[in-house]
Parts: sequence; C-alpha cells; structure tokens
Amino acid sequence: MKIKYIIFAGLLLMLIGAGIGLKMFFKPHADISKLKAEFKVEASALIVEFEQDENAATAKYSEKILEISGNLVSKNKLPNGTDLLVLHDEMQGISCQLDSIWAANNQTTIEALETGKTVIVKGICKGYLMEIKVSPAVIVK
Repeated sequence: MKIKYIIFAGLLLMLIGAGIGLKMFFKPHADISKLKAEFKVEASALIVEFEQDENAATAKYSEKILEISGNLVSKNKLPNGTDLLVLHDEMQGISCQLDSIWAANNQTTIEALETGKTVIVKGICKGYLMEIKVSPAVIVK
C-alpha cells in the first residue's frame, strides 16, 4: 500500500516537471520593441562605465533592457544570417545582434542605416567581453 503512494507521488512529480519544462520550452519570443528600456545611455558613457568598473557596471546593466544611442561604425551579417551593428568603436565598442524576427520584418530600415550616423538601439545587455554585447536588439531610430 505504501509503495503505491510512493509510485503515485513520483509519477505526479514527473508530470509536474514535464509540464513546467514544456511551458518554458514553448514560451513566446519576447518582443524587445514593445518592452520599456530600464536605462537610456550614450554609447561612449556606457563603455567608460564598463572600463572604469566592470563588476559594478555588469551588476547594474546585465540582463537589463538598454536604449543606447551612438555612432554606427559598422553593420554586418553573421554567417547564420543575423544582422550585427557595432556602435562607437570597431574594437571596443558595443556589439548589437539584431532580433531575427524584427530584422526579417524591417530589412529596409537596416539597409537604410549609414555608417558614421547616429543610431538608437534597444536590447538586452549580455555583458562585457572585449566589447559590450547587446542581444537581441532592435533599432529605435
């Protein structure tokens, strides 16, 4: 009799775990363009903040939605087809990997971008490793 309860409890826990796993797996894609930015920063100021105290800046900005304005120095397509924008400096700048769904619907906006011009990008800060990584991101202006 006791074994039946143990088996039943085990099966119930496995079903609950499977349900939670499936819910997380099929979670809808977050639309960055509709989310509110937690910080609005200038690209150069953000880079200086990370260079001065990387740990404090990581704690402040990591996994937060940022709206970053700065000079576009390059735009590239990665081998997997993802659009990549680099702000401020090619070597130690801000690397913004555009959201693939947003980019597919806004190719004319991406193609109209000119290097040397100011651009505003909104995305999730992933941290600092030779450059600041922002992914996924969308172009605000």
